[in-house]
Amino acid sequence: MFRNYLSAAIRNLARNGPYAGVTIAGLAIAFAAAILIGLYVRDQMSFDHWVPAYQRVFLVRQGLTNALSKPSTEDTTSAPLADAMKLDFPELQYVARYRNAGYPPSIRRGDIDVAERDFEWVDPDFFKIFRVAVVAGDPASALGQPDALVITRSAARKYFGKDAPIGGVLQVNVLEAATSSAAQPMRVAAVIEDWPKNSNLTGAVFGSTLAPGSATAQLDRVGFLNNTFDLFVELKPGASAAGINAALPGFVARRVLPSIQRETPNEHIGVKFWLEPIGSAHLRPVDFGTGEVDLSVMIAIGVIGALIVIIAAINFVTLMTARASRRAVEVGVRKALGASRRDLVYQFVGEAMLYVLLALIAAVAIAEIVLPALNAVLQRNMTFDYLGDWGLLAAMLATAAVVGLLAGVYPALVLSAYRPASVLKGGPVEAAGGGRVRQGLVVAQFAVLVVLLLAAVTIARQTEYAVTRGTHVNQDGVLLLAASPCSDTLRDAMRAVPGVRGAACASPNAIDLSNSIDNVAANGRRVNLTYASVDFGFFQIYGVKPLAGRLFDPAFPSDDGANTGDAAPPVIVNAAAVRALGITSPQAAIGQTINWEYVADLSLKTALSGGLEAQTPYRPSQIVGVVPDFTFGSVKNVVEPSFFYVGRKTDMLTSAVLNIRLDPAQMTTTIPRIDKVWKDVSHGQPLQQFFASQFMLRLYIDTLIQGAFIAVCGLIAVTVACLGLFALSSYTAERRTKEIGVRKAMGASSSDILKLLLWQFTWPVLIACLIAWPLAFLVMNWWLQGFAYHVDQAPWTFLAAGAAAVVIALGTVLFQALRVSRAKPVTALRYE
Repeated sequence: MFRNYLSAAIRNLARNGPYAGVTIAGLAIAFAAAILIGLYVRDQMSFDHWVPAYQRVFLVRQGLTNALSKPSTEDTTSAPLADAMKLDFPELQYVARYRNAGYPPSIRRGDIDVAERDFEWVDPDFFKIFRVAVVAGDPASALGQPDALVITRSAARKYFGKDAPIGGVLQVNVLEAATSSAAQPMRVAAVIEDWPKNSNLTGAVFGSTLAPGSATAQLDRVGFLNNTFDLFVELKPGASAAGINAALPGFVARRVLPSIQRETPNEHIGVKFWLEPIGSAHLRPVDFGTGEVDLSVMIAIGVIGALIVIIAAINFVTLMTARASRRAVEVGVRKALGASRRDLVYQFVGEAMLYVLLALIAAVAIAEIVLPALNAVLQRNMTFDYLGDWGLLAAMLATAAVVGLLAGVYPALVLSAYRPASVLKGGPVEAAGGGRVRQGLVVAQFAVLVVLLLAAVTIARQTEYAVTRGTHVNQDGVLLLAASPCSDTLRDAMRAVPGVRGAACASPNAIDLSNSIDNVAANGRRVNLTYASVDFGFFQIYGVKPLAGRLFDPAFPSDDGANTGDAAPPVIVNAAAVRALGITSPQAAIGQTINWEYVADLSLKTALSGGLEAQTPYRPSQIVGVVPDFTFGSVKNVVEPSFFYVGRKTDMLTSAVLNIRLDPAQMTTTIPRIDKVWKDVSHGQPLQQFFASQFMLRLYIDTLIQGAFIAVCGLIAVTVACLGLFALSSYTAERRTKEIGVRKAMGASSSDILKLLLWQFTWPVLIACLIAWPLAFLVMNWWLQGFAYHVDQAPWTFLAAGAAAVVIALGTVLFQALRVSRAKPVTALRYE
């Protein structure tokens, strides 16, 4: 019996080669897309699952409340929290802090001199929690020595040219240390493999927090408000994270709040902590620049993969039902010879499963070919071990079985329902409602297609807005140089370089690399404002123009904090600060005064000593200008109320970044000149430079990837839909050959026939647009609400997506329609 079913299926496959090829190709493309999307989603959902005990490893997060500002949530915590939690929670097996060095240390060995951006300070127990594969040495015990380093294999090759340079010495100059800036010799005690791609950890060189240059000891004395460390804990087997979370409020009241109240007695700050599993830390609403992804976006991408498969399944059902009449005589003969309806259902479902199995085999081959290129684009390391990964294999087979059953059951029921007598007499063979079912399937298919097209267009528009217009700054052609500090000598030397249009120093706060908050009193209010030190010409470099008042100008000597002594210099506020202070308009803000805790000479050593806030008197500053709410960060976040001042260029806290506006026409020759000037002025400090646009790209790389993913999915959906529509139009034209011949014999022109056929496939697409437009509007409106600043859903995008769907449909069926409309009536009337 099975042999008969199989032979009948193979004969039918061979007899309908073109249609079978289109069907299998559509299913194969859809399956391959679904496989690749599934691999990507699984990769994103499994971040840090490689950690041996990841179910017991947690990141300590904290929430801060303040009567003067909105509540905030932070991944980082203060330095002394680790020791406090060790004492109060015996359930913790390991506790380890993780902190990027901030200002990249200069690492030298021989002729190599590198500013290492991936230098991390970690506690000695860090590698007891994150037990990554080891190349040489013992990282779990290595960092117990203050001069020890743990490096990755890539770092070992970069600095030593070999994989296991145990005992090798690197000269490390830690610029952030509040100690001597002289290089310190540190030896390599262990080498680990590079971090897995699905890890939130990206460090290359790891120094112990016990090292003299780590600045951890100074931060320990600051208190519980200097949040600069990621704090990881691993629970003992059997310990409960829920139990620790329940005990943390008492711990805060006992250990943390008394210290905070001593530091800031008048601000009424509230703090709470909780444990977040590292397996879910990657899947939270995106805070751009952290490498996180939005779980809802991952779910949406997975749904898109399912929709592509659904489109292919719709094609399959449409083609199988459309070809039903070709099997009518076969069905009649089989029934006349005694075949039951169940036997016929088994046969036709089996044929559908054969189609799906062939498509799955082709999809596996396509996925294997495409995956390396996809990994290169996404910078991932996804693997497709479909034979060794039983879960993946089961998912693929289950999906194929479900698609085969769902796509084969309806055609099987239609075909097996034909009456032998009616068929063998030459009666009608079209199932009742079969044409309406096919039209409904075409409508559903193109509704999904229009939604995908609108999603791709909206994401592209929002990304373009976020990168170019939403920030209200012009970052094109701006080069950033890290300088500690950024001196007038360096700035003026750069301004003299041919091809440089402008140069200005600024603090890291100004370009959103860090954040400083001050309690400000003005207009009868007390609010928290972020602030940053900038230089003359800073706003002009980024094309920021005042809404009211003026920008800082060297023609006003009092604008420079270097000339005001202990008095606070004038400030420029943004529009958000005007609103926060209750001032009626930007124009009304000019000339008003804010009182803030101004420090004339804020050295790093003083900042790390603690207690600065309670000791600094309030000083008045006059508002001389108001600027728009510009940002160097993400438009996902609301621009904070902020003010700016011209500070002294004596330390890296107030002046550490040199912003250089380049002439685009001379950029290739200007950058080498800048490098030469740096060598002459910097006294051997390593050069760290990058374009401001690169910083912005880093913030939006996840959105760009997701947008590209959805765009490619839309292209795949278009391809699958076109394959199905081409086959359906070919069959429809074939079935209506006799009707068309009669129409032409009765005087219909070729253009009349062409309009008739094209309209048959146009009206379902128009109905699909009416269904898809409101659905797409709701979905994309939900997505856009995740941005503080976003584009509107322009009506032209909906019309364009609908027009594109119509053009796609008409372009697909045009060839068949032209061929049939130009046929001679005599040929058509001899048909059958």
